[in-house]
Amino acid sequence: MKKLIFLPICILYTLAGFSQNAYYLYNFDNCGPESSVTDFPDILLGGDPQCRCGIGENGIFLDGQDDYLQIDKATNVLFSSDFTLDFYFMLSDPSGELDIMSLRNECGRLDSMMQLRYFSNTNELIFEMSSNINNYFGAKAQLDKTKCWHRFTVVKFNLEYYAYLDNKLIGNYLAKENIALTKQGDFFFANNPCNSLDVKKMKGIIDELTLHKRALSEQEIIQSFVYPDRIITKSTTIFKGESITLATGDNCANSIVWTPATSLNDAGAASPTATPEETTTYRVVFHNNTCTSTDSITIYVTDKEKLDCQQLLLPKAFTPNNDGLNDVYGISNTFIVDELESFEIYDRWGEKVWSTQFIDETWDGTKNNSPVNGGTYLYKIKYRCNNSDFVKIDNFTLLR
Repeated sequence: MKKLIFLPICILYTLAGFSQNAYYLYNFDNCGPESSVTDFPDILLGGDPQCRCGIGENGIFLDGQDDYLQIDKATNVLFSSDFTLDFYFMLSDPSGELDIMSLRNECGRLDSMMQLRYFSNTNELIFEMSSNINNYFGAKAQLDKTKCWHRFTVVKFNLEYYAYLDNKLIGNYLAKENIALTKQGDFFFANNPCNSLDVKKMKGIIDELTLHKRALSEQEIIQSFVYPDRIITKSTTIFKGESITLATGDNCANSIVWTPATSLNDAGAASPTATPEETTTYRVVFHNNTCTSTDSITIYVTDKEKLDCQQLLLPKAFTPNNDGLNDVYGISNTFIVDELESFEIYDRWGEKVWSTQFIDETWDGTKNNSPVNGGTYLYKIKYRCNNSDFVKIDNFTLLR
Protein backbone atom coordinates (compact mmCIF):
# COMPACT_ATOMS: atom_id res chain seq x y z
CA MET A 1 0.00 0.00 0.00
CA LYS A 2 1.39 3.37 -1.01
CA LYS A 3 2.12 5.61 1.97
CA LEU A 4 1.85 9.28 1.05
CA ILE A 5 4.00 11.86 2.80
CA PHE A 6 4.93 15.47 2.21
CA LEU A 7 8.56 15.77 1.16
CA PRO A 8 10.55 18.86 2.17
CA ILE A 9 10.34 21.66 -0.39
CA CYS A 10 14.08 21.42 -1.13
CA ILE A 11 13.71 17.76 -2.16
CA LEU A 12 10.69 18.47 -4.33
CA TYR A 13 12.59 21.32 -5.98
CA THR A 14 15.66 19.24 -6.80
CA LEU A 15 13.48 16.42 -8.12
CA ALA A 16 11.72 18.84 -10.43
CA GLY A 17 15.02 20.18 -11.72
CA PHE A 18 16.39 16.66 -12.12
CA SER A 19 13.41 15.69 -14.32
CA GLN A 20 13.34 18.89 -16.36
CA ASN A 21 16.99 18.52 -17.37
CA ALA A 22 16.62 14.89 -18.46
CA TYR A 23 16.81 13.82 -22.10
CA TYR A 24 14.38 11.06 -21.30
CA LEU A 25 12.70 9.87 -18.12
CA TYR A 26 10.66 6.72 -17.82
CA ASN A 27 8.98 7.00 -14.42
CA PHE A 28 6.14 4.53 -15.20
CA ASP A 29 3.78 6.53 -12.97
CA ASN A 30 0.91 5.96 -15.39
CA CYS A 31 2.10 2.38 -16.02
CA GLY A 32 2.90 3.23 -19.66
CA PRO A 33 6.08 2.94 -21.76
CA GLU A 34 6.41 6.59 -22.75
CA SER A 35 9.05 9.08 -21.63
CA SER A 36 7.55 11.77 -19.39
CA VAL A 37 9.81 14.65 -20.46
CA THR A 38 10.50 14.28 -24.22
CA ASP A 39 9.15 12.57 -27.32
CA PHE A 40 11.84 9.91 -27.12
CA PRO A 41 10.54 6.55 -28.46
CA ASP A 42 8.54 4.42 -26.05
CA ILE A 43 10.18 1.57 -24.17
CA LEU A 44 9.26 -1.87 -25.47
CA LEU A 45 7.68 -3.86 -22.65
CA GLY A 46 8.57 -7.46 -23.44
CA GLY A 47 6.53 -10.30 -21.97
CA ASP A 48 3.84 -9.00 -19.63
CA PRO A 49 5.43 -6.61 -17.10
CA GLN A 50 3.10 -5.48 -14.34
CA CYS A 51 2.55 -2.07 -12.82
CA ARG A 52 3.51 -2.04 -9.14
CA CYS A 53 3.99 0.53 -6.40
CA GLY A 54 7.31 2.25 -7.02
CA ILE A 55 9.26 5.47 -6.63
CA GLY A 56 6.89 8.44 -6.70
CA GLU A 57 3.86 6.46 -7.80
CA ASN A 58 4.40 3.29 -9.85
CA GLY A 59 7.23 1.19 -11.24
CA ILE A 60 7.50 -1.74 -13.67
CA PHE A 61 7.70 -5.24 -12.18
CA LEU A 62 9.67 -7.85 -14.15
CA ASP A 63 8.81 -11.47 -13.32
CA GLY A 64 12.28 -13.00 -13.79
CA GLN A 65 10.95 -15.21 -16.60
CA ASP A 66 9.99 -13.62 -19.92
CA ASP A 67 9.49 -9.98 -18.85
CA TYR A 68 12.01 -7.37 -19.99
CA LEU A 69 12.45 -3.73 -20.98
CA GLN A 70 14.02 -2.69 -24.29
CA ILE A 71 15.13 0.91 -24.83
CA ASP A 72 15.19 2.27 -28.37
CA LYS A 73 18.51 2.07 -30.27
CA ALA A 74 18.51 5.86 -30.50
CA THR A 75 19.98 5.72 -26.99
CA ASN A 76 23.12 3.87 -28.08
CA VAL A 77 24.69 6.75 -29.97
CA LEU A 78 24.21 9.05 -26.96
CA PHE A 79 26.72 7.04 -24.93
CA SER A 80 29.58 8.39 -27.09
CA SER A 81 29.17 11.87 -25.57
CA ASP A 82 28.89 13.05 -21.97
CA PHE A 83 25.92 11.40 -20.26
CA THR A 84 24.40 10.30 -16.96
CA LEU A 85 22.35 7.09 -16.84
CA ASP A 86 20.36 6.70 -13.64
CA PHE A 87 17.69 4.31 -12.33
CA TYR A 88 16.27 2.69 -9.19
CA PHE A 89 15.70 -1.03 -8.74
CA MET A 90 14.33 -3.47 -6.16
CA LEU A 91 15.21 -7.18 -6.30
CA SER A 92 12.32 -9.44 -5.26
CA ASP A 93 14.41 -12.62 -5.52
CA PRO A 94 18.09 -11.77 -4.96
CA SER A 95 19.42 -15.32 -5.39
CA GLY A 96 21.94 -16.63 -7.90
CA GLU A 97 23.57 -14.62 -10.68
CA LEU A 98 21.09 -12.00 -11.89
CA ASP A 99 21.03 -10.10 -15.18
CA ILE A 100 19.86 -6.54 -14.50
CA MET A 101 20.96 -4.39 -17.45
CA SER A 102 22.86 -4.95 -20.69
CA LEU A 103 23.90 -3.40 -23.99
CA ARG A 104 25.61 -6.04 -26.13
CA ASN A 105 25.87 -7.13 -29.73
CA GLU A 106 28.33 -10.03 -29.50
CA CYS A 107 29.01 -12.64 -26.84
CA GLY A 108 32.23 -14.25 -25.70
CA ARG A 109 34.31 -11.08 -25.60
CA LEU A 110 34.30 -7.63 -24.05
CA ASP A 111 33.83 -5.61 -27.24
CA SER A 112 31.46 -2.62 -27.27
CA MET A 113 29.41 -3.72 -24.27
CA MET A 114 27.88 -2.54 -21.00
CA GLN A 115 26.20 -4.70 -18.39
CA LEU A 116 25.12 -4.81 -14.75
CA ARG A 117 24.77 -8.05 -12.76
CA TYR A 118 24.19 -9.14 -9.18
CA PHE A 119 25.90 -12.15 -7.56
CA SER A 120 24.17 -13.40 -4.42
CA ASN A 121 27.04 -15.64 -3.30
CA THR A 122 29.18 -12.55 -2.66
CA ASN A 123 26.30 -10.04 -2.39
CA GLU A 124 28.03 -7.98 -5.09
CA LEU A 125 26.73 -5.77 -7.84
CA ILE A 126 29.20 -5.82 -10.76
CA PHE A 127 29.22 -3.24 -13.55
CA GLU A 128 31.25 -3.59 -16.75
CA MET A 129 31.72 -1.21 -19.66
CA SER A 130 34.21 -1.88 -22.44
CA SER A 131 35.06 -1.16 -26.06
CA ASN A 132 37.81 -3.80 -26.02
CA ILE A 133 40.00 -5.65 -23.55
CA ASN A 134 42.40 -2.69 -23.41
CA ASN A 135 39.67 -0.13 -22.76
CA TYR A 136 37.68 -1.62 -19.91
CA PHE A 137 35.88 -0.05 -16.94
CA GLY A 138 34.74 -2.33 -14.15
CA ALA A 139 33.25 -1.50 -10.75
CA LYS A 140 31.71 -3.58 -7.99
CA ALA A 141 30.20 -3.10 -4.54
CA GLN A 142 28.12 -5.00 -2.04
CA LEU A 143 24.43 -4.23 -1.72
CA ASP A 144 23.33 -2.72 1.59
CA LYS A 145 20.96 -5.34 2.97
CA THR A 146 19.18 -2.78 5.15
CA LYS A 147 17.71 -1.34 1.92
CA CYS A 148 15.12 -2.72 -0.49
CA TRP A 149 15.48 0.03 -3.08
CA HIS A 150 18.84 0.71 -4.68
CA ARG A 151 20.00 3.38 -7.09
CA PHE A 152 22.59 2.86 -9.83
CA THR A 153 24.20 5.72 -11.75
CA VAL A 154 26.80 5.83 -14.54
CA VAL A 155 28.44 9.13 -15.53
CA LYS A 156 30.71 10.00 -18.47
CA PHE A 157 32.60 13.30 -18.45
CA ASN A 158 35.03 13.64 -21.37
CA LEU A 159 37.17 10.51 -20.95
CA GLU A 160 36.34 10.01 -17.28
CA TYR A 161 33.80 7.36 -16.27
CA TYR A 162 32.16 7.02 -12.85
CA ALA A 163 29.82 4.41 -11.33
CA TYR A 164 27.69 5.04 -8.24
CA LEU A 165 25.61 2.72 -6.09
CA ASP A 166 23.17 4.38 -3.71
CA ASN A 167 24.88 7.75 -4.35
CA LYS A 168 28.33 6.43 -3.36
CA LEU A 169 31.18 6.26 -5.85
CA ILE A 170 32.12 2.60 -6.38
CA GLY A 171 34.55 3.01 -9.26
CA ASN A 172 36.07 5.44 -11.75
CA TYR A 173 38.16 5.09 -14.88
CA LEU A 174 40.22 7.48 -16.99
CA ALA A 175 40.17 6.17 -20.55
CA LYS A 176 42.67 6.94 -23.30
CA GLU A 177 39.78 7.12 -25.73
CA ASN A 178 35.99 6.87 -25.65
CA ILE A 179 34.55 3.54 -24.57
CA ALA A 180 32.73 2.91 -27.84
CA LEU A 181 29.52 0.94 -27.25
CA THR A 182 27.68 -0.98 -29.92
CA LYS A 183 25.20 1.01 -32.01
CA GLN A 184 23.54 -2.17 -33.29
CA GLY A 185 23.00 -4.03 -30.02
CA ASP A 186 19.86 -3.79 -27.91
CA PHE A 187 19.73 -1.95 -24.59
CA PHE A 188 17.88 -4.31 -22.27
CA PHE A 189 16.79 -4.67 -18.69
CA ALA A 190 16.58 -8.37 -17.77
CA ASN A 191 17.21 -9.74 -21.27
CA ASN A 192 20.98 -10.01 -21.81
CA PRO A 193 21.44 -11.97 -25.07
CA CYS A 194 24.64 -13.49 -23.68
CA ASN A 195 23.12 -15.06 -20.57
CA SER A 196 24.25 -18.62 -19.87
CA LEU A 197 21.91 -21.23 -18.41
CA ASP A 198 23.02 -20.46 -14.85
CA VAL A 199 22.21 -16.73 -15.15
CA LYS A 200 18.71 -15.62 -14.18
CA LYS A 201 16.82 -12.55 -15.30
CA MET A 202 16.19 -10.15 -12.47
CA LYS A 203 12.87 -10.40 -10.69
CA GLY A 204 11.83 -7.08 -9.25
CA ILE A 205 10.98 -3.47 -10.01
CA ILE A 206 12.69 -0.91 -12.27
CA ASP A 207 11.78 2.75 -11.86
CA GLU A 208 12.83 6.34 -12.62
CA LEU A 209 14.99 5.33 -15.61
CA THR A 210 16.66 8.58 -16.66
CA LEU A 211 19.26 9.65 -19.21
CA HIS A 212 20.91 13.07 -19.17
CA LYS A 213 23.00 14.28 -22.10
CA ARG A 214 25.55 15.71 -19.70
CA ALA A 215 27.61 14.60 -16.74
CA LEU A 216 25.85 15.25 -13.45
CA SER A 217 28.08 16.20 -10.54
CA GLU A 218 28.18 14.06 -7.43
CA GLN A 219 26.37 16.84 -5.59
CA GLU A 220 23.56 16.84 -8.18
CA ILE A 221 23.21 13.08 -7.83
CA ILE A 222 22.94 13.33 -4.05
CA GLN A 223 20.50 16.26 -4.19
CA SER A 224 18.14 14.37 -6.52
CA PHE A 225 17.90 11.31 -4.24
CA VAL A 226 14.31 10.53 -3.19
CA TYR A 227 15.05 8.54 0.01
CA PRO A 228 12.87 5.46 -0.66
CA ASP A 229 12.30 3.56 2.61
CA ARG A 230 14.80 5.89 4.36
CA ILE A 231 14.64 8.54 7.07
CA ILE A 232 15.01 12.05 5.66
CA THR A 233 15.31 13.86 9.01
CA LYS A 234 18.92 14.01 10.18
CA SER A 235 20.02 13.20 13.72
CA THR A 236 19.68 16.41 15.71
CA THR A 237 19.32 17.97 19.16
CA ILE A 238 16.11 19.31 20.73
CA PHE A 239 15.24 20.71 24.15
CA LYS A 240 13.41 18.55 26.64
CA GLY A 241 9.66 18.90 26.11
CA GLU A 242 9.95 19.76 22.41
CA SER A 243 8.75 17.56 19.54
CA ILE A 244 10.17 16.71 16.13
CA THR A 245 8.76 14.99 13.04
CA LEU A 246 10.71 11.93 11.90
CA ALA A 247 10.15 12.37 8.16
CA THR A 248 10.72 9.47 5.77
CA GLY A 249 10.87 9.22 2.00
CA ASP A 250 8.46 7.53 -0.35
CA ASN A 251 7.63 3.91 0.43
CA CYS A 252 5.44 0.99 -0.62
CA ALA A 253 5.49 -0.81 2.72
CA ASN A 254 2.64 -3.06 3.81
CA SER A 255 3.45 -2.06 7.38
CA ILE A 256 5.81 0.29 9.19
CA VAL A 257 7.08 -0.25 12.73
CA TRP A 258 9.00 2.34 14.79
CA THR A 259 10.76 1.46 18.05
CA PRO A 260 10.79 2.51 20.81
CA ALA A 261 7.14 3.51 20.49
CA THR A 262 6.57 5.13 23.88
CA SER A 263 7.54 8.68 22.86
CA LEU A 264 5.90 8.59 19.40
CA ASN A 265 2.39 9.73 18.53
CA ASP A 266 1.97 6.85 16.03
CA ALA A 267 4.55 4.06 15.83
CA GLY A 268 2.98 2.78 12.62
CA ALA A 269 3.06 6.06 10.70
CA ALA A 270 5.49 6.83 7.90
CA SER A 271 6.50 10.11 9.56
CA PRO A 272 5.54 10.13 13.26
CA THR A 273 6.07 12.93 15.78
CA ALA A 274 8.62 12.18 18.50
CA THR A 275 8.67 13.80 21.96
CA PRO A 276 11.51 12.03 23.78
CA GLU A 277 12.32 12.83 27.41
CA GLU A 278 15.91 11.69 26.94
CA THR A 279 18.33 11.07 24.09
CA THR A 280 16.77 8.30 22.00
CA THR A 281 17.74 6.29 18.93
CA TYR A 282 14.66 5.40 16.88
CA ARG A 283 14.65 2.45 14.49
CA VAL A 284 12.12 2.03 11.69
CA VAL A 285 11.32 -1.15 9.77
CA PHE A 286 9.53 -1.01 6.41
CA HIS A 287 7.93 -4.37 5.64
CA ASN A 288 7.51 -4.76 1.87
CA ASN A 289 6.09 -7.86 0.19
CA THR A 290 9.41 -9.64 -0.33
CA CYS A 291 11.89 -7.33 1.39
CA THR A 292 12.45 -5.47 4.64
CA SER A 293 14.23 -2.11 4.94
CA THR A 294 15.58 -0.64 8.17
CA ASP A 295 16.94 2.76 9.14
CA SER A 296 17.64 4.68 12.34
CA ILE A 297 18.00 8.19 13.73
CA THR A 298 19.20 9.61 17.05
CA ILE A 299 17.42 12.55 18.69
CA TYR A 300 19.60 14.13 21.36
CA VAL A 301 17.71 15.77 24.23
CA THR A 302 19.17 18.55 26.35
CA ASP A 303 17.79 20.53 29.30
CA LYS A 304 17.55 24.20 28.42
CA GLU A 305 17.97 25.23 32.08
CA LYS A 306 21.36 23.50 32.18
CA LEU A 307 22.51 24.84 28.83
CA ASP A 308 26.02 26.33 28.59
CA CYS A 309 25.35 29.28 26.31
CA GLN A 310 29.05 29.85 25.68
CA GLN A 311 29.51 26.45 24.05
CA LEU A 312 28.68 27.53 20.51
CA LEU A 313 30.24 24.87 18.28
CA LEU A 314 31.74 25.35 14.82
CA PRO A 315 34.19 23.15 12.87
CA LYS A 316 37.89 23.99 12.81
CA ALA A 317 38.03 23.31 9.05
CA PHE A 318 35.89 22.58 6.00
CA THR A 319 36.43 21.48 2.39
CA PRO A 320 34.09 23.14 -0.17
CA ASN A 321 34.86 20.76 -3.05
CA ASN A 322 31.29 19.63 -3.85
CA ASP A 323 31.83 16.04 -2.72
CA GLY A 324 28.83 16.17 -0.39
CA LEU A 325 31.02 16.13 2.74
CA ASN A 326 31.94 19.23 4.77
CA ASP A 327 31.14 21.46 1.79
CA VAL A 328 29.67 24.32 3.86
CA TYR A 329 30.61 26.11 7.07
CA GLY A 330 28.17 27.01 9.83
CA ILE A 331 27.06 26.59 13.43
CA SER A 332 26.79 22.95 14.49
CA ASN A 333 24.62 23.33 17.62
CA THR A 334 22.15 25.95 16.41
CA PHE A 335 19.66 24.87 19.07
CA ILE A 336 21.40 26.96 21.76
CA VAL A 337 20.81 30.21 19.83
CA ASP A 338 17.55 31.99 20.64
CA GLU A 339 18.32 34.89 18.31
CA LEU A 340 21.20 35.48 15.89
CA GLU A 341 22.23 39.12 15.61
CA SER A 342 25.04 38.51 13.12
CA PHE A 343 27.39 35.81 11.80
CA GLU A 344 30.36 37.29 9.90
CA ILE A 345 33.42 35.73 8.26
CA TYR A 346 36.63 37.66 7.48
CA ASP A 347 39.77 36.77 5.53
CA ARG A 348 43.31 37.17 6.88
CA TRP A 349 43.41 40.82 5.79
CA GLY A 350 40.25 41.68 7.72
CA GLU A 351 37.96 41.91 4.70
CA LYS A 352 34.45 40.59 5.22
CA VAL A 353 33.74 37.73 2.80
CA TRP A 354 30.34 36.58 4.06
CA SER A 355 27.63 37.40 6.60
CA THR A 356 24.12 36.38 7.58
CA GLN A 357 21.45 36.95 10.20
CA PHE A 358 19.78 33.58 9.65
CA ILE A 359 20.82 30.79 12.00
CA ASP A 360 20.52 27.95 9.47
CA GLU A 361 22.46 29.66 6.67
CA THR A 362 25.96 28.36 5.91
CA TRP A 363 28.95 29.63 3.94
CA ASP A 364 29.96 27.74 0.78
CA GLY A 365 33.48 29.16 0.53
CA THR A 366 32.70 31.79 -2.10
CA LYS A 367 32.61 35.57 -2.36
CA ASN A 368 30.41 37.14 -5.04
CA ASN A 369 29.86 33.61 -6.40
CA SER A 370 33.60 33.03 -6.91
CA PRO A 371 35.61 30.54 -4.79
CA VAL A 372 37.97 32.14 -2.28
CA ASN A 373 41.48 30.86 -1.66
CA GLY A 374 42.25 28.24 0.92
CA GLY A 375 43.72 29.42 4.21
CA THR A 376 42.81 30.75 7.64
CA TYR A 377 39.61 32.73 8.17
CA LEU A 378 38.00 34.36 11.21
CA TYR A 379 34.37 34.32 12.30
CA LYS A 380 32.52 36.69 14.63
CA ILE A 381 29.09 35.69 15.93
CA LYS A 382 26.72 37.80 18.03
CA TYR A 383 23.77 35.91 19.52
CA ARG A 384 21.29 35.65 22.40
CA CYS A 385 20.88 32.60 24.60
CA ASN A 386 18.68 32.32 27.70
CA ASN A 387 18.01 36.09 27.65
CA SER A 388 21.70 37.03 27.61
CA ASP A 389 23.96 38.43 24.85
CA PHE A 390 27.09 36.60 23.73
CA VAL A 391 29.89 37.15 21.23
CA LYS A 392 32.16 34.41 19.93
CA ILE A 393 35.28 35.02 17.83
CA ASP A 394 37.61 32.31 16.54
CA ASN A 395 39.46 31.16 13.43
CA PHE A 396 39.13 28.16 11.15
CA THR A 397 40.73 26.74 8.01
CA LEU A 398 39.32 26.48 4.50
CA LEU A 399 41.01 23.59 2.69
CA ARG A 400 41.20 23.45 -1.12
